Amino acid sequence: MKKALLLLSILLVSIVTLSVLTLYVVMQSQYAPKAVNLIIDKLTPYSVIASEVQYSAPFQLQLRDVEIEHLDQVVTLPKLTVWLSQFPWQNDKLSFDSILIEGATIDLSQLNSELFSGVTLHQLALKHVDISGPKWSARDVNLQIEQPIWSSSQQTLPYGDIQLSAEQLYMQGEALDKLLVDMRYRAQDSTIFGSSFNWRGASFSGQAEQYAKGWSLVNVTIDSLSLPESEQIEQLITTLGNLSLPISHINSLDILNSSFNYAHWRLERLDASLENLTLEGSLWQQNDGYLSFDAESISDQHIQLFSPRARLALTPQQVAIEEFDADFKQGRVQLQGIISPTQIALEQLKIAGIKWLEQTEQLLPALKENTDRLNHLTIEQLKVENAQFIQVEKLPYWQVSGLNIDGSQLTLIQDNKFGLLDGNLEVSANAASIDKLIATQAHLKAHADNSLLTLDRAFVPLEQGYIEASGRWDRRSASSPWQVSLHADGLPLQHHLLEQQLPFSLTGLAEVEMELKGLSGDYSMLSHSLSGYISANLHQAQLNASSFDGEQSFEQNFDLGEIKLRADRGRILIAAQEGTTQLAGEADLTKPQFATLLLKSEQTCQELWSDILGKANVIKQTCGEKSPQSPQASDAQESAVASGPSTAL
Repeated sequence: MKKALLLLSILLVSIVTLSVLTLYVVMQSQYAPKAVNLIIDKLTPYSVIASEVQYSAPFQLQLRDVEIEHLDQVVTLPKLTVWLSQFPWQNDKLSFDSILIEGATIDLSQLNSELFSGVTLHQLALKHVDISGPKWSARDVNLQIEQPIWSSSQQTLPYGDIQLSAEQLYMQGEALDKLLVDMRYRAQDSTIFGSSFNWRGASFSGQAEQYAKGWSLVNVTIDSLSLPESEQIEQLITTLGNLSLPISHINSLDILNSSFNYAHWRLERLDASLENLTLEGSLWQQNDGYLSFDAESISDQHIQLFSPRARLALTPQQVAIEEFDADFKQGRVQLQGIISPTQIALEQLKIAGIKWLEQTEQLLPALKENTDRLNHLTIEQLKVENAQFIQVEKLPYWQVSGLNIDGSQLTLIQDNKFGLLDGNLEVSANAASIDKLIATQAHLKAHADNSLLTLDRAFVPLEQGYIEASGRWDRRSASSPWQVSLHADGLPLQHHLLEQQLPFSLTGLAEVEMELKGLSGDYSMLSHSLSGYISANLHQAQLNASSFDGEQSFEQNFDLGEIKLRADRGRILIAAQEGTTQLAGEADLTKPQFATLLLKSEQTCQELWSDILGKANVIKQTCGEKSPQSPQASDAQESAVASGPSTAL
């Protein structure tokens, strides 16, 4: 019995050995291609034609100039190497440990799950292969995929553990050079363990993780990116999105020595660190995000910052500015605080040495536009040192230099109220001017307590005099009562703002005394409450007027004596008379359209009648008249000047 079993074992081993030897001999002969084609045709749904076959025992088979036909698809490969599994038959299919394709040019739409459905495959590899897919192509690709799985026939890249290198990946006008990827590709929750590529001369490297909403960048670095101003970095984000790599979150991103456009900003030589930022949300929709950066410059159409440095912490509806420091307008700006869509609370704002010399006329409108949305603005410490503003783009020209501001515990906007609502403020300027009103060493001091503003003192030295003022404005109540006291001497009469209101020009100086008070809750309150007086005296004044048609002119030394304005609960009377010159007018602020202000003046052979509010002059020649005016008519005209709004010229 033992002898029989031994003989049977010897027989079986001999048969197997003979079969292997026979297969080996066949594979080394000219019949190898036909043998391989016959074996594959019998064991798989493929038809294979190869011009050359090399067999390496026990499991490697190398084919050249291969044509694989399957389901009316024909794939041509210059070189194909396959390694059979130790157990060649698995899951009722021929099983391969690995398939290697070399030197091929492949349309990836042909290399899909249908092509590999007839075999069991544990590894797919490509070497020096050029690949094309929908709207993209890659050249000199080396690829290795462990346990490739195609979930559908439309899936071009199988799921699996992937190691990829490519000389270039080209897609819709953008090229990623020297691409390296090591990733675990899954239907969901994929992971890129490491990746690097060059784009536009810059190097990119890092890791990424896939979540339900998109990819999160993990420890990604962008180095030496330089894009011209005509191009946006958003082009890269679009390219990655087209590769089915939509980025929705930044876990950690470092940007080094890079220059590019983002949104409407131009960033030059930027170094930045971004952490835990959601790209789908706005600045105000971040949850514990962090951003720090420094750059050579940052600019948009209106603002240019040099050497900016910042550290920002982002939480829902709030940005904490831990540090901001930048050169701006030849000076320096530093601030710390918290901003939100409707509130700004600064711990510190320091502005030193700035020189705003152009587009200054847009400063106040831009400031108003950017603060209109705010309902709260506070600054604990405000310091402005040696600032200069010059506006020479439209009349009236103005400038202020050597401007210094010290403020503490300031509330500037609250509940739709603008101005100094709380805190202490002190302002000084070495020089200031508006048109021909020139001041030196001006100084202002004010404080506010719960919307009660007190102008402690404003003192403005002029070239030939000064302005001094004080006042109060109580905004705690709806009526907002106010009062102001002012004394000015040496005010120039030749001034753009005054010339815009008068139908004639004046030169000389004025001395003004003013005491006014009223309610400022709205215009109705003001028109029923304005009370007080203004007293003015003109010195060395000269009047020059032209008739409406411009054919006649009137010049004289203009002496009106004391000009008195009296206001009593919104009703205003103006009167002055010196010699042959008279000024008279009246107004009711509840009916401002009926206000009048008339001037009559006489000199040798000439008489001037001026409707100041109507900006009209009548100049009459009084010498050599054929029909001299009667004394009664002259008295009537003089009475008309003094009578008020019901009398026409």
